[in-house]
Amino acid sequence: MKIEKFKVLLYLKKSGMDKNGKAPIMGRITVNRTMAQFSCKLSCTPSLWNPRASRLEGKSKEAVETNKDIGQLLLSIQKAFDVLVEKRT
Repeated sequence: MKIEKFKVLLYLKKSGMDKNGKAPIMGRITVNRTMAQFSCKLSCTPSLWNPRASRLEGKSKEAVETNKDIGQLLLSIQKAFDVLVEKRT
């Protein structure tokens, strides 16, 4: 059985900032060198974004709610990947 390399990267699209000064959060899924990009349908204030952690810093309402949504998104992506790998074997 071949081991799949799976990685999810979240980043800010600073070139697409809205009128409120928030940047959309984008995602990139990489499986074995095949890449797919998507919009997370979330946005945040760029000064709160921590690129290393792919999360917002601080305890503000915006940071807590967005981090919760990011956690749920990453969990659903991981579950979908696990289902696909299970079907393949």
